[in-house]
Formats: sequence, C-alpha cells, structure tokens
Amino acid sequence: MLNPKIKIAIAGVGTVGKGLIDLLLKYKNKQTEIEITAIASRRKQEFKEGIFKNTVFFSDAKKLLEFHNYDVLVELIGGEKGVSKDIVFNALRKKKNVVTANKALVSKFWNQLHSLMEKNNCSLKYEAAVAGGIPIIKVIDEFLLSNKITKIYGILNGTSNYILSNMLLYNKAFKNILSEAQKLGYAESNPKFDIDGTDTAHKLSILSSLAFECYNNVSKIDNEGIENIDLQDLEIADSLGYKIKLLGITELKNKNIKNFVYPCLLSKDSFIAKIDGVYNGIVVESNFCKKSCFVGEGAGAHPTATSVLSDIISLSKKRNHGLKKSSKFAHQETSLQSRFGSYYLRFTTYDKPGVISGIANQFKTFNISMKSMLQKETKISNSKDATIVITTHNCFENNMMKALKKINRLNFIRKKTVYFRIENFK
Repeated sequence: MLNPKIKIAIAGVGTVGKGLIDLLLKYKNKQTEIEITAIASRRKQEFKEGIFKNTVFFSDAKKLLEFHNYDVLVELIGGEKGVSKDIVFNALRKKKNVVTANKALVSKFWNQLHSLMEKNNCSLKYEAAVAGGIPIIKVIDEFLLSNKITKIYGILNGTSNYILSNMLLYNKAFKNILSEAQKLGYAESNPKFDIDGTDTAHKLSILSSLAFECYNNVSKIDNEGIENIDLQDLEIADSLGYKIKLLGITELKNKNIKNFVYPCLLSKDSFIAKIDGVYNGIVVESNFCKKSCFVGEGAGAHPTATSVLSDIISLSKKRNHGLKKSSKFAHQETSLQSRFGSYYLRFTTYDKPGVISGIANQFKTFNISMKSMLQKETKISNSKDATIVITTHNCFENNMMKALKKINRLNFIRKKTVYFRIENFK
C-alpha cells in the first residue's frame, strides 16, 4: 500500500513554523508523503531544495486567500483577528482542512468554525493550541471518548509556572524572574497574556468546550493572573506545605459548568504541585479512567511542531476529528462567587491588642471558620506592623469577599488583605 500524500500550505514561519519545517525535513517519506506547496512569511525564506523545490513563497499571508493548490492550511500566525482569521475561514469555505496552533481563534470562534466544517465537510485540528507537546486534545477526543469527563485542571502556561517556580527557588521578586525569563526566551517581550491568565483562559475554553460538548466562551471565564504575587506569600505557603500555581479549572456537575483561572495553593504532595519550570501539567477526571495525569513541555518550537505534524498526518489518514458541535445539553456557567472552598489570607495590621478578635468577629458574621493561624515576625526592625496568616475551612466565595471587604475597612488594617484560594485535589 502506498503512503498517503498530502499537500500543505504553511502560514507563518516563526518559532513553531521553523520547528515544523525542521521536523518535516527529518520526517519526510516515513508514513505520509507531505508536499509543501506554499509558505507565507514576512521573513525572507531561503528554502530551495528537497521538499521545497515546488514551493511558492509569499511575503504576505493574504496571498493565500487566492491560492488553491493545497489540501491543508497550516496556520501558525496567531491572534483572533486579522489575516489569521481571514485565511482560516477562507480555507474552510474552500473545503480545505486546517491545522492551527491558534488558541485565541479557536476559543473565540468555536461555533462559527464548527458550522463551516460541517457545511463544507472538512476539518479543523488544533492539538498544538493547548499544552504544546502534551496530546491532550487527542486524549479527550479519542482515548476518553467512552468516558464521561467530570473535571479538568492543570498548569496550562509554562511562562507563569517558570516565574512562580523560580521566584521561590532563587528567592527573587516577580519582576526579576520575569526579566530573566524574557532573556531566556521563556517569556515574550510583552508577556501580558501569559501572566494575567488570558493565555490559560483561552486554553481552558477549548478544553471545556471539547470535553463537555458545549461552547464555553473565553469571555465568560473568571480570570486572575500572577502579576501581583509577592515572594513572601510563596515562602509562607511553602512553610505551610503548599505551592502556589496558576491553574485553569473546568468542572461539570449537574449541568453546571465551572470555568476558573486563578493562582491557588496546592498541597506539595499533589501531582500538579510537583510540576515546576516551563512544564505544563494536566489532570483529567472521568468515570471509568478515574484520574489521568499528563506532563510535558507546553510550548517551544519542537514540542508544539510535533503536535502540528501529528494533526497533519491524522488528516492524511482521514482521521477527521475536530471541533464538536455545542448542542449536547443546556448548561449553566457558574460564577466564581458560588465557589465553595478554603482560603489562605495574609493580613498586614498594626501590632496591637484586639486585632485577632476583630477579624474573628467578621468571620463569625459571614459563617467563616478558621483552620489555622500564625503570626510572622516582621523583617523590619522597630516596625509597628504585624503579619497574620490564616487558613480557613471551606466557605462560599461570596461570603469571603464580603468579609474581606469589611475587614479591609477596620482601623487596624495597614494594607489590603492578600488572599489565595486553596484547592484540595485528591
């Protein structure tokens, strides 16, 4: 039997695009014959021989709108607007298959993209859009197809994980580690989407929509980032047996879907807490497989390009899984205010009598119970401030926010109270 042949047009030759070309040069003629008919890149390309001998080069990706000699468009430009959106939608209308690493585009236009796929009998594959080298899309879409997924959570952004890991490891402030990450290429010159949780929210939207077969719009995901995390809290959490990680969490329960992105405390013994550096980690809970755990590089040229190439090969073999139609059931998106769980709280107060009782009175009013309390000595000599750290038993987020609003107005509170949610994953 002859190996299947597939023609591809590549849009964007940045980090991932270069990684894909590198893989193609090494991979050719193993299982699928891949012909590159076009490459669109603003950077001048010097590829002339081998698999590029019949390749047309464009300096403007818009030229692909009028180009037809391909089976699969490989979109590696990124962004939810502009040329990336235009060429993807155009390809699907031309009944061409699409492979993309564009999490912003997929998460925002899930339903529209699915409609085009269905209308034109073609596919869009997006393994590379979530967690780079971890094949999480295929796990959900193929391996766990017989299971009912109930929860997915994990570290979905390597940049934020690198920063939090190294702040504690090297005893350095956020801005210092961020600067180092930028120099090493782990963070962009403008890392806003990585550190404010937007990148994680895009990926969580995709995982939630796929797992629960109902579109979960990224704009409706409660989202908090790591930009205001103080080294002091990482150190205190460590002393209490926790690590702080930026997590994406999606859970289906009684047709209610929770989609949250926030930094939280995790027991050091948990699987996710042990994942440091630039690595991603994902846990999928389902009825038969129970708990499936995955770890790997969440970004980078070759891990992400591996996911892209895997999708191309799948299409060549007619494995045309893609976005799922969001009509399985009517669901309710649950707000963060309804969360029921425990909390870490750090109070900066005047060092005087009555502080603990004042905090405790507000806790009593809003039905919040303390689990542990400690007072940290200040590192500043002759300081009149006191640092009090409290962990709580489970309570409703709405009650906690009301209590903190009242506490922050008390006359002995010196700074706005720092809080983190505690997730007790078994």
